[in-house]
Amino acid sequence: MEQRDITESDLVGILGSQAVVSAVINGQQEISKAQAQALGEFFRVDCDLFI
Repeated sequence: MEQRDITESDLVGILGSQAVVSAVINGQQEISKAQAQALGEFFRVDCDLFI
C-alpha cells in the first residue's frame, strides 16, 4: 500500500466497509476468497498472495 500510495479508504470499495478494511489490516479478520480475488485484481497480482 505504501509503495502505491494507497490508503485504507481506497480499499473500502473493494472490501466493503472501513471497519472490514481496518480489521483485515490489523489482522483481526481473515480475507475471504472473493476479497482476495478483488484485491488481486486491484493490485494486479496473484490473489494467492492475500490468502
